[in-house]
Amino acid sequence: MTTTNELVPMILPTVMIPLTLVSVGFSVVATFIAGLFGVQLKLEGPRKLLEVLLNPKVLASAFVLNALIFGGVYGWRWWSNYPRLINTIESESQLRAQGSDIPYSDVPTVHVSFSSLKTQPEIPLELEQVWRTQTGKGFFRGALVTDGRVFIGNTDGILRELELNTGKEIRSFYIGTPSNSELTVWNHSIYAGEGVHDTHHARVYRFDLRTGHYQGSYQTLGHTEAQSVVGHFDDEHTLFVVGGLDSLHAIDPVSMELKWKVDVGHTDGAVLVDQGTVFIGSGREKHDDKKYKSYATALEFKTGKILWQRELAASSWMRPVRVKENICFVSGEVYFPTERGHITCFDRTSGDHTIAMNAPDPIVSTTKVIDNTIIYATLHGSVCRFDLDQRRNLWCSNTESNGAKSMAGASYDPKRHLVIYPSAKNGLFVFDPNDGKVLMHWKPSPEQGEWKITLGDVTVSDDLWIVTDDDGSVRALKAQFRQKTAQKE
Repeated sequence: MTTTNELVPMILPTVMIPLTLVSVGFSVVATFIAGLFGVQLKLEGPRKLLEVLLNPKVLASAFVLNALIFGGVYGWRWWSNYPRLINTIESESQLRAQGSDIPYSDVPTVHVSFSSLKTQPEIPLELEQVWRTQTGKGFFRGALVTDGRVFIGNTDGILRELELNTGKEIRSFYIGTPSNSELTVWNHSIYAGEGVHDTHHARVYRFDLRTGHYQGSYQTLGHTEAQSVVGHFDDEHTLFVVGGLDSLHAIDPVSMELKWKVDVGHTDGAVLVDQGTVFIGSGREKHDDKKYKSYATALEFKTGKILWQRELAASSWMRPVRVKENICFVSGEVYFPTERGHITCFDRTSGDHTIAMNAPDPIVSTTKVIDNTIIYATLHGSVCRFDLDQRRNLWCSNTESNGAKSMAGASYDPKRHLVIYPSAKNGLFVFDPNDGKVLMHWKPSPEQGEWKITLGDVTVSDDLWIVTDDDGSVRALKAQFRQKTAQKE
């Protein structure tokens, strides 16, 4: 889901032959016209050149030269889109490795549904930028926070561990290829995927957080942009890895060895693991919207057996969510012109269609479930709350994106009952979840650093909101509040 390198047009030796034929054609026409005026032109030059070019030795040489040029171009493209060699990863890991005594609690990668603890939100009066750290390269996803540490991976292929309260960099982990996936922390290890759309043979890496050392990897044939999810069922843990056109892989999170693999289409969105069933959506390939279709698929946790599969109206690039007995998929196109987004829900057991909703823009961001409703954001910056029981949007608010596109989703602060959305170019918006009213619109001052394109969700960590952007900056924001009403919650 990222930009691709385009081939630079080249003039190859075989082009000379058709050009010569054209030249001969022009010469014949010119000779005919000249003859009308009594002028004689000679055709020997182009004719002899054509005879030379049609010589078998010349044709064979041209064929070999073309093969070498084409082979060199595709070889260069293949190599430039290939990940770093494992021995490079290992040597860099040795150089960067630092130990840590922090326990690093697991960060849930399973579906989380919020039940609001408040009926009214706290009203933010002002927003303080506690710290801002510049890392040099941009971020495609939001940060991960655990035990007072912030983990981020950016387009220079470096995972960084920052101190939550200060933003100070503690240590780093080397991948080398853009790390565009959400990170996962489980069992004292951090897992990170790599790659952009053109990357092939991308891996998911495992680093030991206690020692800082590289602990192994698993290699796909595609790219691993989505979060690798650790699922649990019947005392068995499995790491689910999506590999673009290489589809879905289930691997052992310790040994990093394959358990099973199933082709369910082009997968760039993380899986949802729910009670022994794995749910995943797929999308249309970038260069061919006719050959590839989009599907919602349910699979058996232990074997990968497909339990049911249903076609979707558009590409589903994000993790599905569960609302009561419904498994809901958001969809929308990024690579093809469209003016529609969708939320489509199916019965989690039977796969029967239950609910459908059309949005005016593609939905290509993560969603949050609050009190059996879905908070979603569209590609062009509208934030909405959809009620499945009423089958309608309770509200929609526009963040005035002015044509800018963003894949960031809206986040939820359960402590203060707030919806937080980082717009593409227009700063941070804070909404009342009840009616969608904008409670705060914040943009940094020049001294705080310009607000750049933001593609990742805001990470809510107690009193801090962590924001990443495409310019490589990480911000920690802290709001000051007053109660909206005097009534006791």
